[in-house]
Amino acid sequence: RISPTRHAAMSHAAMRLSLLLLASLSLVDASRIAAPPASSLTLRRLRGGEAEAEAAAAAAAAGSKNEGSSEDGDDEAEVAAALAALSRSIDAFMDQFAQLELGVLSTARPSILGRKASPEAIAARPDRRAFKEAHQHFCEVHRLMRGESDEALPAAAGSMQLLRQAALYLSDDEAAAKENVRAVPAETVEKLAALRAAGRRKAGGTVASALSQLRVALAGPLEAHSKLVAALGASQVQPVPAALSREAVTAKLNTVPTFCLLDGQSRVVGMREEEGATPTACFYTDPAEARAVLESAKRAMPDVRGLHLGVTPLGRAFAACGGWPGDEPQGHIASTLKLQGSAAVREQMGPFLREQAEKQGLPEAAWQLPVFCTDQLQSAHAMPFFLSREALVDAWVVAGLERDAVPDSLTAMDLRVLVHQMSTTDKFAWNTVNLLASREAVDLVSEAYAEGRAVAAARSGGGAAESAAAALD
Repeated sequence: RISPTRHAAMSHAAMRLSLLLLASLSLVDASRIAAPPASSLTLRRLRGGEAEAEAAAAAAAAGSKNEGSSEDGDDEAEVAAALAALSRSIDAFMDQFAQLELGVLSTARPSILGRKASPEAIAARPDRRAFKEAHQHFCEVHRLMRGESDEALPAAAGSMQLLRQAALYLSDDEAAAKENVRAVPAETVEKLAALRAAGRRKAGGTVASALSQLRVALAGPLEAHSKLVAALGASQVQPVPAALSREAVTAKLNTVPTFCLLDGQSRVVGMREEEGATPTACFYTDPAEARAVLESAKRAMPDVRGLHLGVTPLGRAFAACGGWPGDEPQGHIASTLKLQGSAAVREQMGPFLREQAEKQGLPEAAWQLPVFCTDQLQSAHAMPFFLSREALVDAWVVAGLERDAVPDSLTAMDLRVLVHQMSTTDKFAWNTVNLLASREAVDLVSEAYAEGRAVAAARSGGGAAESAAAALD
């Protein structure tokens, strides 16, 4: 199982992807975003399939900088204050939106004959209806944003979507509006463009005036958002061409989860590929395959109670599976330990990855795990790697790029090759490398954590535990 601290760290890693990419789209300076605190990347020790904190490692990691990266300068109090300020600023913007809607739906200038229209007739005008629909849209976006998370990184990424949509809707000319379409869903861009056009039918009219006031009011949330991002990482990661220590590489790997099959006692469950073969215990990086293995195991082993998925940080799983040159895979319940990506990719890329490792002089391994990257998602201060092509494509779309424009040829390499290069060569700024988890992987961490707690409660309880175990089965 994974600790709440590790769960939060992995959620931060996934949300950092959105923040890094969206921040580059002009609302804030992406170079202001630093790596997560070293204390959130403490190493874990594998025992019985559980990721347990090592006090000594945690203390060492918390008291030192991640090798090759900038010093973590954000203070928890400063981040909390910036987050609260952003929340207040967005709430104030939405309150003003609501107040302006009341006026837009009920007031209008008298006709040239001095007649005043009824509130119903005013509210039925096309530009007034468009303003009301826009307010309803942003209320829904605001509601979803507030429900995402109370943590700073998710709030920063979620609020950026609201602010970008607001900037798109409130742009005073078409050319300016086009600068805000990236990272906004196409159907939303079309909807907001229509609402914006409807509100500008009468230059100098009531709706146009309300939109101008909102445009001025938006400056407050934009500034508050920039301050939150600055608080999250006040200093940028300066590229340093240098090899990283094993601890520093492990810390980078540990921001990505892997999933293994556990029984009701939280012991790793090995599976035999054929009768008489040595059981193999796998750490899965593909959430869909991990779920499928769990369901298959439940059908194949109905007598084993409490089967569930455990979560182990990639760096710990990499070491346990003998990923470091000279290390042997850790033995556990007489099983072979393997890191495993999706079956389709494994079959397609296996020979290519084995040849890569051989050319690097690495010993033959029982597993290969590809990682993917592309120059178009890199900068001088950040080089993201992904464990699947699908995760890279998702990042591409988040960055506001067309899905159809994803390069046919992506850079792919075996994880062992990447680790070997990061730890032995000084020709690249390895401190800028980030391994990023997919949204699906982070969601599965939450599910696995909740189910692991239920299994633990069933294991330690009395009569209630029996019912909990039955529910799990």
